Amino acid sequence: MYAMRAGNVVRTPYFRLHYERGVGPPGVAFLAGKRVGGAVRRNRARRVLREVFRTSGVDLAGVKTLVFVATDKTGGAPHTDIADALNAALRRASDKTG
Repeated sequence: MYAMRAGNVVRTPYFRLHYERGVGPPGVAFLAGKRVGGAVRRNRARRVLREVFRTSGVDLAGVKTLVFVATDKTGGAPHTDIADALNAALRRASDKTG
């Protein structure tokens, strides 16, 4: 994935967002590695990120690729904290100036 190697990154306590600018709508991936925990914790982390992304209302017209990589804090964090972090990261990714 080009976005993982050469794209831009936004880091939060709950996930890393790798993104690539371009013509949307974006392709989206949700990843959780073994460092997150066992299969149950990894699946929960991906589900939480997918749900928060689905309910976000950020315009992503200038983004080509989004890759969310969960951290070990994703599964146990309050939904509102993850939502705030994700919305801020998406606004930064979709910002036309930087």
